[in-house]
Amino acid sequence: MTPSLFSVPVTDLIPRRASWRSYADAPVDRGGQEKIRAFFRALPPPPFGSSVRVDLVDAPRGMSGLAGTYGMVKGALHFLVGAAESGPRDMEDFGFQFEQVILYATDLGLATCWIGATFRRGLFGDRIGLEENETIPAVSPVGWAAGRRTMKDRLSRWVVSSAKRKPWEELFFEGNFSRPLTREAAGAHAECLEMVRLAPSATNKQPWRIVADNGRFHLFLARSPGYATMLPGPDMQRIDMGIAMCHFWLTAREQNLPGGWAQADPGLPLPQGSEYVATWTE
Repeated sequence: MTPSLFSVPVTDLIPRRASWRSYADAPVDRGGQEKIRAFFRALPPPPFGSSVRVDLVDAPRGMSGLAGTYGMVKGALHFLVGAAESGPRDMEDFGFQFEQVILYATDLGLATCWIGATFRRGLFGDRIGLEENETIPAVSPVGWAAGRRTMKDRLSRWVVSSAKRKPWEELFFEGNFSRPLTREAAGAHAECLEMVRLAPSATNKQPWRIVADNGRFHLFLARSPGYATMLPGPDMQRIDMGIAMCHFWLTAREQNLPGGWAQADPGLPLPQGSEYVATWTE
């Protein structure tokens, strides 16, 4: 088995990750901060080759909270800030890279929370020296979780059902979109698909769909109607697809399953509002 990028198998780490919006008033020590910086500096390029970078910064002075996609972050002393150069698959590559850093922070015992809509991008752009051709698709607080979730935090999780995931038969298919894929038929890749199923997504829409086809796995984005105009900023559902690709790749890597992400559109008839993204192929 290929050594994990983390101290535990990613199949243990992914279920452990949760969105936290309430943080203790205790900084991450310098050693922990440097571990995070070293981790993202060592990341290989993302699947589509976009230029993505991640930085760890202290919370801007005087900032007591941050409005997120839903809920309010309170008490965070540090933030992960990601930047991507504009390109054809920049958001997918961004999701792929940023999620790896999120999982590494989780491995260190730290709390995080993807925030990709209502935050002041200019505030964080100044902190990382944002270039003219870059954008900040998302940030995440990172630190020690508060002893218990606040009432607002618990309410936010309930509103978006963030502890729930769609069942297999709504996400994974065999040959086309009319035949659900069973775990038995998925074979050695069943765990990869389960880690995709458990991936975080903006307001828990879970827009990924995968069609298994003779050992290949075609990934599609099933857009939520009206969602693109509901949230300002970058295309969050494309970022979600990068997160799904990250989970599949990390799991396959640890289990020594050959393959990688490529462009190999099978030309299937698609449900309305769906689009092809990438294919896992040996």
